[in-house]
Order: sequence, then structure tokens, then C-alpha cells
Amino acid sequence: MRRVHLSSFTVVGVAAALALSLVRLCVADQSSIIIDGVFDDWIDMRAAYEDASGDGGGTGIDLGRMWISDDDRFLFLRFELGVELDLSENNDLRIYLDTDADSRTGLWVAGIGAELEWRLGQRIGTFRYQGRSTTVFHDHLRFRGGPTVTAAVFEVAFGRDTLPDGSNPLFLGPQVRIVLRDEAGGDQLPQAGDILSYNLDEGTLPPKTRMPLTRQDASDLRVITYNVLSDSPWEPGQEPRFGRQFAALAPDILNFQEIYDHSAAQTAALVANWLPGRWFAAQQADCKTISRYPILATWPLDGNLAALIDTTSVLGNDLLLINAHLPCCSNEAGRQAEIDRIMAFIRDAQRLGGAIDLPPNTPILITGDLNLVGLTQQLTSLLTGDIVNEAIFGPDFAPDWDGTDLANLISRQTEKRMGYTWRNDFSSFWPGHLDYFIYADHVLEAANHFILYTPEMSQENLDTYGLLSTDSLASDHILVCADFRPPAPLRTADITGPGGVPDGCVDSFDLNMVLGAWCSALTDPDPPGDVDPPCEGCVSPDFLLADISGPDDAPDGCVDSFDLNTVLAAWCSTLGGNPCGTCQ
Repeated sequence: MRRVHLSSFTVVGVAAALALSLVRLCVADQSSIIIDGVFDDWIDMRAAYEDASGDGGGTGIDLGRMWISDDDRFLFLRFELGVELDLSENNDLRIYLDTDADSRTGLWVAGIGAELEWRLGQRIGTFRYQGRSTTVFHDHLRFRGGPTVTAAVFEVAFGRDTLPDGSNPLFLGPQVRIVLRDEAGGDQLPQAGDILSYNLDEGTLPPKTRMPLTRQDASDLRVITYNVLSDSPWEPGQEPRFGRQFAALAPDILNFQEIYDHSAAQTAALVANWLPGRWFAAQQADCKTISRYPILATWPLDGNLAALIDTTSVLGNDLLLINAHLPCCSNEAGRQAEIDRIMAFIRDAQRLGGAIDLPPNTPILITGDLNLVGLTQQLTSLLTGDIVNEAIFGPDFAPDWDGTDLANLISRQTEKRMGYTWRNDFSSFWPGHLDYFIYADHVLEAANHFILYTPEMSQENLDTYGLLSTDSLASDHILVCADFRPPAPLRTADITGPGGVPDGCVDSFDLNMVLGAWCSALTDPDPPGDVDPPCEGCVSPDFLLADISGPDDAPDGCVDSFDLNTVLAAWCSTLGGNPCGTCQ
């Protein structure tokens, strides 16, 4: 049984399709879809079509539901395959688009006349226009897809203003008809006898959103990762492109990959040309880490770099940072082995007796060009501690300090709803998400984060930040930036410490501060909404520090049980093991 939902799409019989006057389309809003391999932005949308289950062929593909949306730049599709695969290789999936809604033109297939036949597994297609056929690649269509790793659900996009043959538009009218078919196994969506039709430009166009480049808080720790493409910053004319990006973002820690012929010291000197000050540097193979904060120790992990960085002034403790450049492309075994080694290092660092003994709740951050273009197991291992080769690298473990998974930070480009971090229009592979921030979110909170892609930035913002539109073209990878801070409960409840300033621990110093200012009020002795006994109106010099919460989780003008409970709820929260020794 199949279910059909009408929105700005309609499913009709073939006979009705041939009589265009019988096609009736309903109105639906366009959507703010981000092609990033995450589907939260589709959650409120109804599926355009639901294919019958159990009708897949021998390939294992059993097509399920499809969702359709658009904005002023792209047609978006999301679809279920019933089996995990790599969308860009080793499949015979095809998307057919009838972009003039006329079955008499294009390639006759499943009741439509397709102007575009896009062969996903071969990363190649055919565009047909007025009897002429043109071979096309992803850059001709501005085709985008995600996730980059194997999956059973994907989202893709086709550029609406493209000219696949260099002269004629891909989309020839306001209506498009769509077929998804597994040519190897025979399953097809929509099923034979149905035609799935979608009307473009219906409803309200979602507003464009520009993400700021600035920190949300001046005290946030700013980290970037950037594969700079074979020592490109030292090529003639390239340094200014990189330097303008560094100057615009003013990062605290810079992680580079593909610096083969220059040392960490030379890389630090290049950074200092644009960001004056003292810089500390470390390296392993082509991975170079440059930090404003002292680098206390380093460890080689194959070609990847593990570094312990003194970030106590901003995070309350040192940071264990792993700058990784994993094996590329089809080297699945090599990539998994390096991931297993990284995770085994983290496991041992959290336990006594390893190469490093981390204090409990030390922040952990894995970043770099991870080249996750194959099996999703590799990402699973990084997030969950699921080690594949346990005979060599030891048992699985829970990698965050609270016994949970690490977090995967999913960013988007600042002025374009895309999440790819690598793009090469001369490659047969379409743009993908290769550069990551994976972190222990029990002890780290991500603040502002984004992908800096200058060709899509407005001239106003380029001028504001001193950038040129071509700066991101210095490499085939795109700079990714993320700000980190202690988690909210700790930031709120860590009021003071032995030196009279926050010390990275919620303990008796903070409790005594609240109790010492108990029931002091700034103005109103009994603020509206305060359910506790009224404050006596006494004034304490510590009031502004101790008033950290209220009925709405914000300071309310009174030091009372809301503030006390906030401290107790975060009791002994710490980003380091040492300060909280007094309250264990």
C-alpha cells in the first residue's frame, strides 16, 4: 500500500498526466533546507510520496518516502533507500527530472519526458534539449548531496538557475516531475502508473540568514581547522588570501593540514604576519597546530597530532586537542585504523597508567580533515568509541566523561544554506563535508560556529571583515571555525574561587558567596514572581556576583533559593580535577 500526501506536489495517473489540465497542484511554503546530511529542517514537512515496501530488487534497495522542497536557488529532494550505501559510488540509482512537465519531450521514462537523467553512482548525467543530448557533471547542475558517508537516507539539491549545456536552462517551467529509480534492482518511486509532480515557487520564500563572524562572548575560545592544499600559503600571491581570513576571524588555535614542506615554526611565523603576538607551534607530518596558549606536550598518532594545550584561563583546564588528517578516498582500512588508534589514545588518557593521565573532565576536541567519504562506521567510531580492531587497539569505551558519546558539530556556510567543506568543480565528486569538530560536550559547549565561504558573502560583509570574494578559493577545502566555552551550568554557578575569581569549579567558594549574600536585594525586596520568602532588603557587596538565577533562570534581583539551587545542581562540576578536590 502506498500513501500520497498533497502539498505543492501532486500524484496523478499517466492518462491524467498527458492531459495537463487535469493536474491540480496545492500550495505549500518553500523551505529553509540546508544540505548538510542532517534532516532536522525537514521534520515539519510531509512526505510527497511513500513507496510500497518490499518491492525492492536484488540490490537491497527498497525505496521508501520522498520529500520535495525548493527555494529561489535550489530544488531539494530527500529520500529513503532502505539500505545503507555510498550515494556517489557503486550504485545504479538515477534521478529523472521532467523540467517542462511535458512527457513528449526529453527521455521517455516511467510516464514522464525527462530533460535530465542523473546517474548518482557514476556521478554523471545526460541533459536533453530539443533533440540534443549533452553529458553533464555535478558542476553543470550545481548538484549537492549529503551525507558524504554511507547512509540509508539522503538529501540532494539541483541548482535552479543552471545551464547544463552552457546555453539552455535546466528548469524550463514552473512545474517539475520526478522519478527516482534503482536501475539495477528495478524499484521505482513513484510506482508505475503514478506521476509525481511538484510546483516551484509556491508559498513564501524563506528569508536569507547571514551568520555573524564575531564571537558571542569575548572569552570564548576560537578554533579553526583548514586544509590548505599542499603548502598553498607559500605559493606566490596566496598568502594574502589566507591572511585576510585569519585576520577576519582572529582565532586562538589554528589547525592546518597539508603543510608538507614547511615547519611548525614557519607556519607560526606566517600566522604572526596577520595576527601579531606570541604563538606556540607543534607538528606531526602535515598537521600543524598553532596556538596562542602554551602547548604543554604532544604525541604522534600515525600522521595525526595530539597536543595538550594550556587553556586554563579560558576553559578552566588544559585542552586535549587532536589535529587529524586521515587517509583519503577508498582507503577505508587505513582510515579506520587511524581512527581506532585515536580513540584508543583518548581511552587510555582517561585512565591511569597510559601515555597521558588526564584529570577528570578535561576538554577533548578532535578536528581536521577527516576525509570521511566512505563507511559511516568510521564516524560512528569517532563519536561512540566503537573500536573496530579490538585485537590491536583494545576494547570499546564511552568517550565523553559522563559515559556518553562525543558530539559532532554540524556547521553551515555563513551566507548560504550549505554544509560542504570541500569543493572542487574539476573533480567528478560533488562537494562534501570532510572537515570536522568532534568534542566532549559534557565539558565543552559550542557557541558560534560556521564555514567561511567568501564567494557567497555579500559585498557589505566582505568589506566589513576585510575579505575578498575569492579568498576561500585559496584551497579546495573551506575554513571551518568554532567557538567553545565551559558548559552553561558551570559558567553560571562558578562565581568565585580561592583568588576571588572563577576557578573552573563549583565548590564551597561559590556556595559561601551565595550564603554570604543571602536575601540581599538590589532594589525590590520582594521581586514579582519570587516564590521564596521575601528578601529583607539588606545590601551585600557580593550581590551582583551571587544573583545568578531566578524563576526564569535569569538573575532576578534577589539572592535566594534559586541561586542556591543553581550552585547545588552544578556542585563539583569542573573542567579540571584539581580545584574540586575540596568538594569530592
